[in-house]
Amino acid sequence: MSHLQILPSVSERVDPLVTRFLDIREKLRWMMAMGGERVLLYKRKFTGTLCSQYDKVRRQHRQDPADTECFGTNFVGGYFGPFDIFVSLSTVAPQQIKIYEQGQRREFVSSHWALWEPRLDNKDFIVRRTNQRLWVNSVQQTKWRHHILRQPFTTEEVERSNPVYKIPIAGLADFQTGVVCPPIPPAP
Repeated sequence: MSHLQILPSVSERVDPLVTRFLDIREKLRWMMAMGGERVLLYKRKFTGTLCSQYDKVRRQHRQDPADTECFGTNFVGGYFGPFDIFVSLSTVAPQQIKIYEQGQRREFVSSHWALWEPRLDNKDFIVRRTNQRLWVNSVQQTKWRHHILRQPFTTEEVERSNPVYKIPIAGLADFQTGVVCPPIPPAP
């Protein structure tokens, strides 16, 4: 009899920490299913074919509100997506209303969270079923033993003049209430 036959089988052993980790993820998934909101996620492109409006000398994109080629990014297409995800958005009234030369801007300070995938990054944006578009900012990751459990983040409302409002989104509907995003009117 060899010494290895005395040791218990590794395949039969269940690590209690792994069980606990999977239980935590299952609870987070349940919380999201009960209180999350279905949104569309658009992930910003950081590689690809350079946009025709990209200035190689200044290394920046010309800001054109009528840009429908790269939507304010440096790359053709601008964003990947949409990805249908659930996030927990806290409903917060505007904290401040600031007045700029271009007009008023409502600023929110609120914290939200999403599950561990897809991975959120700064400069992504989400679209609510009311066609409201929000920038994803300050993405953090809550981890346990190098595994992501959830992603807390903050949002900022996208100005209506921003080129991301030119991205056509139709058919995002809440099947419980029947609210459907209105189609984007064509540019004049």
